[in-house]
Amino acid sequence: MFHFKLSLILLVSILVALSVAQAQPPIQVVPFWQSAEEDVYSTGMVWRDMNRDGYIDVCFSNGNDIVRARNFIYLSRYGTLPASGSWFSNDVEYSGHCAVGDIDDNGFPELAVSNFLGQGGFLTANRMAQYSNPFGIPGVVPSWRSADSMNSFSCAFGDPDGDGDLDLAVATGEGYNAVRQRDRIYFNAGGSLATLPGWQTNALTQAMDVTWGDVDNDGDLDLAFCYDDDATAVYYNHNGVLESSPSWQSNIVESGNTLIFGDVNNDGWLDLIVAYNFQLGGNGFFRVYFNNGAGMLNSSPGWESSDGGYGSAVALYDYDNDGDDDLAAGRWWDEPRLYENIGGTFTGSPVWQAALSMVVEEFAWVDIDGDGVEEFSETIYADGKKLFYTERHPLFSLDSVLVDGAILPINQYCSDPISGWVSLASAPLDSIVLHYKYSFKNDLTVANWDTYNFAFANTRRPFVDFYADTTFGWAPLQVNFSDSSLGATDWHWQFGDGAVATVPTPTHTYLDGGAFDVSLQNLLPDGPHNRTRMKMIITFADTISFPSLIVAPGETVKIPVRLRNCHPMKRIVLPISYAGSIDLTFTAYDTVGCRSSYFDQVQLANYVPAEKKLAFILVPSLSGAKPELPPGDGPVINLYFQHSGGSGVGTLDSSTVQGKTLSFEAGYVTYLPYVKKGFLTDTQYARGDANHDGKINILDVTYIIAYLFKSGPPTGLYEGDADANGKINILDATYLISFLYKGGPPPQG
Repeated sequence: MFHFKLSLILLVSILVALSVAQAQPPIQVVPFWQSAEEDVYSTGMVWRDMNRDGYIDVCFSNGNDIVRARNFIYLSRYGTLPASGSWFSNDVEYSGHCAVGDIDDNGFPELAVSNFLGQGGFLTANRMAQYSNPFGIPGVVPSWRSADSMNSFSCAFGDPDGDGDLDLAVATGEGYNAVRQRDRIYFNAGGSLATLPGWQTNALTQAMDVTWGDVDNDGDLDLAFCYDDDATAVYYNHNGVLESSPSWQSNIVESGNTLIFGDVNNDGWLDLIVAYNFQLGGNGFFRVYFNNGAGMLNSSPGWESSDGGYGSAVALYDYDNDGDDDLAAGRWWDEPRLYENIGGTFTGSPVWQAALSMVVEEFAWVDIDGDGVEEFSETIYADGKKLFYTERHPLFSLDSVLVDGAILPINQYCSDPISGWVSLASAPLDSIVLHYKYSFKNDLTVANWDTYNFAFANTRRPFVDFYADTTFGWAPLQVNFSDSSLGATDWHWQFGDGAVATVPTPTHTYLDGGAFDVSLQNLLPDGPHNRTRMKMIITFADTISFPSLIVAPGETVKIPVRLRNCHPMKRIVLPISYAGSIDLTFTAYDTVGCRSSYFDQVQLANYVPAEKKLAFILVPSLSGAKPELPPGDGPVINLYFQHSGGSGVGTLDSSTVQGKTLSFEAGYVTYLPYVKKGFLTDTQYARGDANHDGKINILDVTYIIAYLFKSGPPTGLYEGDADANGKINILDATYLISFLYKGGPPPQG
């Protein structure tokens, strides 16, 4: 009986363990996004916020050893990834993998690319390339190339000399034709990479991949390579000086395609994960070399996959949020797969596989729409080192670094968001505080050599989940919010305009136009969580206004068209109509004195004299220096009309012109502004006639109040200035009320 109970308990335990181990990961088996470009043979992939708009973008390097291709960047459109590239390099190369990092410390990351073959294909060499990023969009031609030529399939940014800036390590050689070269590093000097290497390996190699990690926990980055023709190796860093011959090599001599560092068993020491490829021999297993806890990797793998193949990609992330890293692994002509981390090692067989086969070249875990991203602040006390790792990784972003209580300038540190290391130019005396964003529901993305690039959605529900009954409208806009997080207590809302609330279902009124980030911090059963939904609430208080002026018969008058925008403008379509008892003839336009420095194009797109209509299209600068017209108020274009006959009043308004309809495009929203008509008259209206109906009555009072307090239509240049003091304010309303109902003096005129 005792033995039966013991066996039953053991059986139940095994079944529970198997149930946990085989639980389906929350990753869809079919992709929710795929790229549109064909026959580009994407190889390298790095996700980073290239334009610093708070949304994650993706860079692809293309070509491999198949075709000469351009490199692409897909810029996120406020959390939605476009199918087609937003940026393309002008040059075409047989490019391998790429690396992204802020080399010049201007806040915008650069793109570095390994070019595997020269223009002649195999048996020809090429040079490394880097595209500078001055304003959020890299230049289309490389701003830097190495002076020496090589075959390079992979590169990685690190800081081996510990000076707080990024240097570039390059894996060299070509295995198909046994081309052996020296792996090398190009050091950063004052924000620019040297054109010649400052470090090289003693051995000539056929390296496929390179990665950085502090294997021995001594506070500096060590360097690892895997090869087509040799054992995977680690070059240790001794106080900022890298070995030129490796101190560690695996006892397996097989073709390694990709390698990464990570703490698989959570013992505080980095382990090494390698994807082996059996194209040139061997078994093609995925393997882990565990750290012995003294800074040296075991030469034999402590884990390997149950099957082999053309191993080509690995990436770590805690997709099940249980506190340890799980492994995404891929091969050529096979389904991407996941191995779950249970008890400090991976399952031998995958717990998830995609529904389609592909040629995986690179994996990345990233929260494309940002719905699982939370903010963290992590304090690490000084121990004499200059290199630190964040507790979580990969990071969505590293927002700021504080050293000894002061914000550190960006030229005093560098980082790698994927592995989570931060390297300082100087060691802190007391502590370092890292402010970063991390997502609890990253999607799995794939650079696919074969057809298209893919993203598989993480279906896990965000920890912090909240909604609004409306998300856009004219100010003042009342919004009802609701927290739907499971088990939430202790709420702290921030509505983006300075207002806060501490109840689960607050109501808030937005008085001004703009795009507002809404944040909620709450307490869940496992502890505090937070989430910010960027540009969640969009309110409008935007106008196009035409002035009212007096024009003499035969006179040509300048009409400044005024724009009040509460959102950054990417594009404006401005159709204009003119009518009335005064005959008006359009003669010209210009942008002198206007807010036109942001516009590359102010184009008269349509002009129909018979209908008395014209339309302009205004597009801001495409150079990247001034990508959008910021919120503001002022003229955007000057129109010139001649009084060519008739008498009375001519009106200026906006209406559709040959399919051109008035619209403001802010990138995240396209909408119609309010239009304030303008009037040209050869007899002056009485002051006080704010709405231009020829009368002075209570409607003029409500018109002025709406303008002043309710974001209603603005008055013109003078018609609301009832008391003739040069201002339009509440005194004009009281002046009119006194005139209308209390026997006060008439409006000035």
